[in-house]
Amino acid sequence: MERTEMRRTIIIVAVLAVIALVSFFWISGIASSEDSFQGTYSSLDEKRTNVTELMGVTAASSTAISLLPGDAGTPIAEQLADLSGYFMFILAAIYLEKWMVTMTGMLAFKILIPIACLILIAAYLYAAETADKWKEVGVKLILFALMVFAIIPVSGIVTEKIDASYQKSVQQTIEDTRNDTKQLNDATGGKKDEGIADKIAQKIKGGVSGTLDKFENTLNRITEAIAVLIVTSCAIPLAVLLFFIWLIKLLTGVNIPIPHIRASKVIGKMKMGLD
Repeated sequence: MERTEMRRTIIIVAVLAVIALVSFFWISGIASSEDSFQGTYSSLDEKRTNVTELMGVTAASSTAISLLPGDAGTPIAEQLADLSGYFMFILAAIYLEKWMVTMTGMLAFKILIPIACLILIAAYLYAAETADKWKEVGVKLILFALMVFAIIPVSGIVTEKIDASYQKSVQQTIEDTRNDTKQLNDATGGKKDEGIADKIAQKIKGGVSGTLDKFENTLNRITEAIAVLIVTSCAIPLAVLLFFIWLIKLLTGVNIPIPHIRASKVIGKMKMGLD
């Protein structure tokens, strides 16, 4: 019986050692390679391109609208200029996601899983009262590693569906804003002078009033595009992260503390940023 038990232990230890070595030397390379996540990287690059283009046309339109006579375009120009902070925030989130795509694979398969296997090997080789407890720790660590690795791909799949629905709308917003800005710059010559209202009236249908209406609509559409980008770049990855934290707690019993953020504080900060 003891010989059978020893043989079983040797087999389990050998399998765990192979898993640790394969995970460390082979799977970690695949899981942390950009080639393994071409779809995710392409989606993030496309989103980054949209953000940089939106940032560019927003800055250009803000400058163009400020050329309107008097202070007619100043409120819209200032609101357009204020949107740059949101673009920088979204860009930072996109770059963080790109970094995490490869880092989570390395963390899971080159660090966590080999460590978990070593814990399990030690628990099987050194029989003690706490052996079962350490076996449980090893299994939980493997589950934790797999879920850490799955966070970015899962959030990427969800965001791709939403991005596909709004891609045409965002591209249309960029194109319309670029055309309206070019039309205004052509009418004014890129300079603010006393006869600018007449120039605009001659070249742009509706004159100054029509131009203001156009750029108010532009501001609304860019704001909507920002809202979509914040949802796909920040809200969904955060929601997936919270779901996996809950799943980790459910399956492993590991309690991961989540900072408590009051909704009133978040709303207050958003209002301050828009004022």
